[in-house]
Amino acid sequence: MRNRIFGAIGIIWGGAILLNWLTSSAPAGSGAYQGGSTAAVVFGAVMFGAGLYYVFKKPAQA
Repeated sequence: MRNRIFGAIGIIWGGAILLNWLTSSAPAGSGAYQGGSTAAVVFGAVMFGAGLYYVFKKPAQA
C-alpha cells in the first residue's frame, strides 16, 4: 500500500513538473539556468514514470 501512495505522489508531482514545462515558454538566461530547467524536466519525467510503475505494479504474492 505504501508503494501505491508514493507512486500516486510521484505521478502528481512529476505530472505537475511536466505540465509546467509544457505550458511555459523556453527558459531565457544563462546556460546554467537552461541546464537546470532541462534537468528538472528529466527528473519530472522519471518521477512520473516511476509513479506509474508503482501504482500499476501487481502486488507480490507472499
